[in-house]
Amino acid sequence: MIKPYYEDSAVKIYHGDCREILPELNGIGAVITDPPYSSGGQFRSDRSQKTSVKYVQTEAVETCRDEFSGDNLDQRSFLSWASIWISKCFRCSIDGSIIILFTDWRQLPTMSDALQHGGYIWRNIVTWWKPGIRMQRGRFSGSSEYMIYGSKGVPISGEKSPQNVLRCAPVTGNMKNHIAEKPTELLLEVLSVTTEDSTILDPFMGSGTTLRAAKDLNRKAIGIEIEEKYCEISAMRMQQEVLDLS
Repeated sequence: MIKPYYEDSAVKIYHGDCREILPELNGIGAVITDPPYSSGGQFRSDRSQKTSVKYVQTEAVETCRDEFSGDNLDQRSFLSWASIWISKCFRCSIDGSIIILFTDWRQLPTMSDALQHGGYIWRNIVTWWKPGIRMQRGRFSGSSEYMIYGSKGVPISGEKSPQNVLRCAPVTGNMKNHIAEKPTELLLEVLSVTTEDSTILDPFMGSGTTLRAAKDLNRKAIGIEIEEKYCEISAMRMQQEVLDLS
């Protein structure tokens, strides 16, 4: 068994490629993850650019510009890659478990295919509406990202039943630990569809927001991250005081 990079009573963090670590896991009740989108820009060649070029759209000096890997696959490679790790998530999950995958509009069709290739039943799309995004005349705003929701068989009933449009401002400026970081408030809402006894898995942990939200909601969680610097950031976040959400 691979030794965790970090471990406490609620959370385990593994440093490495999720495709190698997932076969070692079992008993997962929910997979909630924000994998690399391999999109960004307007043209196919844009995918090969650095993530700091594709996803940082501000001149503010305090915003996070650290690169992350795995974000330059072409469409067919992306489908194959995603289908592989999703199928591994399926195998280590319990019957009735759910999966929630973040994506953008460019990869929405491909990611929904990958979810089904991996064995899950596709059940819904959740829209994350990001208020305050800059508007441009003659164009619709880029104010949303998406979550594809599926299950392994009939889904186990969770604690709450939120709407499938969630309003939450994005993380900005020096509050970011990762270019693609999602708000903790958003993950707290997403995690409300799970049960308190669920073990939450995030195979693309990034800076650990999903794990932090799971811990605050009194759930056990497992995170996997290929970049060691983000394992360290996540481990530090896990040691912060648990929020009282009662």
